[in-house]
Amino acid sequence: MNRDYRTDSARQMTMRLVIVTRHRLDGDALAALFNAHADYRVLSTTTNVKVAALVCRHRHPDVVLLDAGLVGEDACQSIQTFVREIGETRLLLLDDEANHARLSAVLELPFISYFTRGVPFPELVDGIRRLVNGERVFDSIVESRVHQTPDGWRMHHDQNSSPLAGLTPREMEVLRLIALGNTVKDCAEILDLAASTVDNHKSRLMKKLGVHKSHDLTRLALREGLIRL
Repeated sequence: MNRDYRTDSARQMTMRLVIVTRHRLDGDALAALFNAHADYRVLSTTTNVKVAALVCRHRHPDVVLLDAGLVGEDACQSIQTFVREIGETRLLLLDDEANHARLSAVLELPFISYFTRGVPFPELVDGIRRLVNGERVFDSIVESRVHQTPDGWRMHHDQNSSPLAGLTPREMEVLRLIALGNTVKDCAEILDLAASTVDNHKSRLMKKLGVHKSHDLTRLALREGLIRL
């Protein structure tokens, strides 16, 4: 699943990338585009987030480009977990389209940038350069939906029409896990929390959403793009 492209001796004065995608062909296509650019070098492409984390620990890339479709497909994987695994490496989430649930989760976390596949490749190239230089970046599509406040990045008020907008990051994570079919006990083990704490989160989020049954949570999470089948 893992492919190395250039040796370390050839990477001076370049921005080094690790590309993680659902489909190998997508990763290879992105790698070809970036490797054709003088300022970029792809260290590795993979379809496995654990392999990506291992590459980060040993080769210290500048940026990980992560396919957002991999977030949430495995109940044990989350953006927070992946960030811990890759250490100080900067992360850019690449989504098929602007997804309210994932974008809201990203805004709650520091340093993560978010782009959609609809942007021209030169905009992605420039965004990664700015990310390496210390900026937090969003593409032109996403920038219209967010703004920076003294308390951090937030969605514009007119983007908060989603019923998920009022949930905390922890409630969002509990919702995602339950919608994927996990019990409260399962969630507690995955999140390393007490079952009573998870149950309290579940009760609060169900009250906020006006939902009374777990299968209704699954339908809501599917509709809002929080999970996929």
